[in-house]
Amino acid sequence: MLSVADNLLRLLNAMFLVICIGLNSALLNTQQGHNSRINYCMFTCVYCLLTDSFFGILANFFEFLSFPFILFTLDFLNFSFTFVAGTVLATGIRSHSCNNQSYLDRNKITQGSGNRCRESQALVAFFYFSMFIFLIKLAMSTISMIQNGAFSNTFTSRRRRRNGAAEVGVPSISQV
Repeated sequence: MLSVADNLLRLLNAMFLVICIGLNSALLNTQQGHNSRINYCMFTCVYCLLTDSFFGILANFFEFLSFPFILFTLDFLNFSFTFVAGTVLATGIRSHSCNNQSYLDRNKITQGSGNRCRESQALVAFFYFSMFIFLIKLAMSTISMIQNGAFSNTFTSRRRRRNGAAEVGVPSISQV
């Protein structure tokens, strides 16, 4: 079972990622040709939604999915993917004014449309919001892994401490 803070962050991040999917879909729907940056951003949205929100739902019901090592790995990958997606898109649009028609015409992502420019700028912002949530969750996963070990979950770790039984998992330096 995951903590309440972890579940709330997953819920907030799911909302951000659904907004990202909507903005990205609008960019994909109105584009001429194809742009690998926009396609990567859509991959990132779907991957992060699957491995964060849907995995979190499963981790609440199946205890073996809530190992700190698994959560740390997925949080790190999600943090990396959202950072790269936001940075790639920000580099592609170069964050100019959406009222500058010469900029809009020369940019491959905006493709001459002020609406596409605003959508891509909003998409960058939501990717960075999501990235910061993944950074917070990464810190929480790291702390959990240090306190409880890489292959024990917080519920069984708390139960062992109450019962006075020896901890199982990765040994600490005092146990060696």
